[in-house]
Amino acid sequence: MHKYNCNILPLKLDEIATAATVCAAAMNENPLHIQVFGTNPHLRHLRLKRMFPALLTYVKRKGELYGAFIDGNLIGVIGMLPPNKCQPTLRDMLQLLPRMICTNSPLGSLRLAIWLGTWARIDPNQPHWHLGPLAIMPQWQAKGIGTQMINFTITHCATAPLYLETDKPSNVKLYQRFGFQVLATPTILGVPSWIMLRPNLYVSPH
Repeated sequence: MHKYNCNILPLKLDEIATAATVCAAAMNENPLHIQVFGTNPHLRHLRLKRMFPALLTYVKRKGELYGAFIDGNLIGVIGMLPPNKCQPTLRDMLQLLPRMICTNSPLGSLRLAIWLGTWARIDPNQPHWHLGPLAIMPQWQAKGIGTQMINFTITHCATAPLYLETDKPSNVKLYQRFGFQVLATPTILGVPSWIMLRPNLYVSPH
């Protein structure tokens, strides 16, 4: 299979809407998204497109948000929250949650709160980089883009362990290839998920 080289660059605020479209398309079939945003693929996609701008804006404000580009087109998104910054403050929650909840049905909003609350409680106390979202347009998946994005993140976040959550078994196998280890396997809303950590392999220079 032909592999493509991408350029990974910081995303600008005026690229958030396009990045949200990429994330919605890439994650429309994620099991937890189906459980939280509904079984209708078209409606679920619309709800995700409305939710992701708030989430991506938060990631960019609190951490770092990058895009993978090919021929100037955004085809992948990766967010990284630095150590001690991944848990939202009360002010963050007051700004973020209303914008996310209003994109869904009342039942879906309750499920969203249960899902995110569960992952928040599991988040380790030790300093770490929190990876997410990591999304690639479906037509660009399995073409080497994910490998480039993960390698970029590992290099960029070399001074602390790298932490992530996923609800897709195929992602677990992919991340394990890069040294991630499974810490926990909580079932959320009936959906299995995996909590993963890549230990800090950085050696400080003397």
